This record gives sequence, C-alpha cells and structure tokens, in this order.
Amino acid sequence: MKRQEPRQAVRTIKDRVKINAFSITEYAFRGMVDESVYDEDVQRAAATGRLLETRESATLGTCYILQGFAMNEDELILVCRILRSRVEIVDVYWA
Repeated sequence: MKRQEPRQAVRTIKDRVKINAFSITEYAFRGMVDESVYDEDVQRAAATGRLLETRESATLGTCYILQGFAMNEDELILVCRILRSRVEIVDVYWA
C-alpha cells in the first residue's frame, strides 16, 4: 500500500483500531503475552497515540511507530502497517 501523509496515517490507524479493523502478527502476539499486554492496552495506545517515526522496510513496507498509553497509563509502543482495509500491528512493547 502507498505511504500516507503522517497525519492521515495516524488518523487511519486510530479509526481502524477503534472499529476493530486490525490484526496482530504472531510476532507481536508473542511479545504481548511475554510482556502482559492486552488487546485493551493496544486499543487505548492507538487511541491516545502520537507518531514517533515512520520506517521503511524492504519486507514490510512502510511502518508507523506510535507511542500511546495503555490502560494502566504506562507508555506503549505500537509498530503498525496500514493495509487495504485494516491495520496490522507488527510489534508491541513498553516504552
């Protein structure tokens, strides 16, 4: 998918996560289990997130790194890709 302007990308990520139009990669899911991160934490981090940076990857394409707040108010980092009709959470970790 084409790279979006940063503000539009963040808006797209927030809107899609809000309506549960997101998926979590196996890698991110394993990290969530290891770090005790729950779906609600991911959803809140996306809702409160701000863009830290945009990265280009040969294998993943454009990834957007958001920093937001989990349910316990701790900072959580989300690495996201925007796909055609959903957002893919590629990685999740505590800041």
